Amino acid sequence: MSRVRAADIQGVTFVELFFDLVFVYAITQLTRSVLHDLTWTGVGRWALVFWLIWWAWTQFTWTLNLADTEIPQIRFLALAGTAAAFFLAQAVPDAYGDGGVWFAVSYVVVRGLGIGGQVWVIGDDVTQVKGLTRYASASLIGIAMVLVGAFAPEDARAWFWLGAILADLATVAVAGRQTWVLQAGHFAERHGLIVIVALGESLIAAGGATADLERDLTFTVITTGAVLATGALWWMYFGTLHSRLESGLAAQGNQEIAQFARDVFSLWHAVVVAGVIGVAVGFEEAVAHPEESLSLGASTALAVGAAMFAGGLGMAGRRARIEGVALPRFGFTVVALASIPVISRVDPGVALWGLAAVATTASLFELAFTRTTEPAHP
Repeated sequence: MSRVRAADIQGVTFVELFFDLVFVYAITQLTRSVLHDLTWTGVGRWALVFWLIWWAWTQFTWTLNLADTEIPQIRFLALAGTAAAFFLAQAVPDAYGDGGVWFAVSYVVVRGLGIGGQVWVIGDDVTQVKGLTRYASASLIGIAMVLVGAFAPEDARAWFWLGAILADLATVAVAGRQTWVLQAGHFAERHGLIVIVALGESLIAAGGATADLERDLTFTVITTGAVLATGALWWMYFGTLHSRLESGLAAQGNQEIAQFARDVFSLWHAVVVAGVIGVAVGFEEAVAHPEESLSLGASTALAVGAAMFAGGLGMAGRRARIEGVALPRFGFTVVALASIPVISRVDPGVALWGLAAVATTASLFELAFTRTTEPAHP
């Protein structure tokens, strides 16, 4: 066994949380960029940047899953990744401008450290070498396209980065068929924590917009609505689903666990976190302009973001074959999307309280279903 591999089951450690905090900064940067470019083209371009940020983060999630993060060697690796991720986050607002090279080079460094670290941790484990070799070699295509895109004309950059994303998806489709070993509890915990910090970022975005506002009744109604909506979304994930997804992952064998982890966590959780960014955009405009209805762009961001959050969780639950999970979340998704014309015509406080109410209803429906389907204990 590799000398940097954890001998026992290990939970998430402080160095991993420190690494994640830099990605909170990246998400904050991305939220502000989307807020100032609320067009279909702009959102599409920033969605590509989000995916690259997410893929850099998820690379380290796989890398550190089996690593002993209490030893200096792995801590130095994680801290080096944290430093590179800081420059990645700092360059986000100008990723399609002069900062594109900074963004791309930082991305390449994070991915390189992640892949190199994964090779180091797995060592000569013959059960995983084949899959890792295929993954590492195929990943070079997407990494190269990100770097080349940074030097391409700005109007062509998005196409190179889209090509890199498609290459990454093809890579994990192939690598997921191989045998992998994962610590289910650690893997699920990392993804749960990134959802928590993303939801926290949505409140930070809302709070940042209150600096110059009068603390009156309107302010109280809107900020309370943002807190309640965030809490309701938190419950939609952590009420019952997170622990059930972890149990589903733990039940997989080494032949199936990689595909399960890839689909449920690496892919569908990307949709969930992207949804939080949309919600944060809506929160920030609602709090910044409490006397005005949300613009159509902000209304769409809020509703689509909430729908992506719930829909991503529903698809994750469906992929995990968990009963009673998909229906309430898909129902919430439909209601959220259908509410776009309404949100743009009502007060922001009404929109946020409505979002909280519908999300709470969906969670209560699931809770009732779970109680009626669980076997009685003697």
